[in-house]
Amino acid sequence: MEINLTSIGKRYGLEWIFRNVDFQFQSGNSYALTGHNGSGKSTLLKVLSGKLTPSEGKISFKKGQKEYSQLEIAKEVAYVAPYIHLIDDFTLEEMVEFHFQFKKMYVTQEHLMEIMDLNSHKNKSIKNFSSGMMQRLKLSLAILSQTKILLLDEPTSYLDEKAILWYKNLLQDYIFDRLVILGSNQKHEYTFVDGGEIHLPDYKYLKKQRYATQL
Repeated sequence: MEINLTSIGKRYGLEWIFRNVDFQFQSGNSYALTGHNGSGKSTLLKVLSGKLTPSEGKISFKKGQKEYSQLEIAKEVAYVAPYIHLIDDFTLEEMVEFHFQFKKMYVTQEHLMEIMDLNSHKNKSIKNFSSGMMQRLKLSLAILSQTKILLLDEPTSYLDEKAILWYKNLLQDYIFDRLVILGSNQKHEYTFVDGGEIHLPDYKYLKKQRYATQL
């Protein structure tokens, strides 16, 4: 899978979050999006996932000669972020069964429960999970989904040291030849990246600086 960004920009109302982003992401590589708070890391991940459309520029998804539509690419994306919510009225077992209806997985439901180490909580409602348990669930569902693209936004949020090591081992075992893009300013979250680090400048700060030099 290949993702091409050509002069991508995103704004809300009159406020630009980022502009003129050009990059090519290649399958089998992993990348880190870095930048100050407000520079657009999460927004760019939402654009890459198809949850948002760019305000300007072009984004294309290709594999070989085949170009994917936004609808087709949604099936090939697994996405984790602190702001993505699960169906918290479901029990853990119901959430896993529900997810398996929409995504092909690398493991069985039973194996997934073992990997998460949450078997004893399978009948508990997700709304009663701790933040760390919920994050482990979200990471497991995404990383273990058989998708060509894996997007991770601040993946170790709410995880303790033991769970961070669990996350790193899980990711190492199931990256395969996928395209992995991670948004973070925490170096320990993306030490594995091999495709490069894309630093997003603070567009609002740059705009203020340009304005100040014109005075």
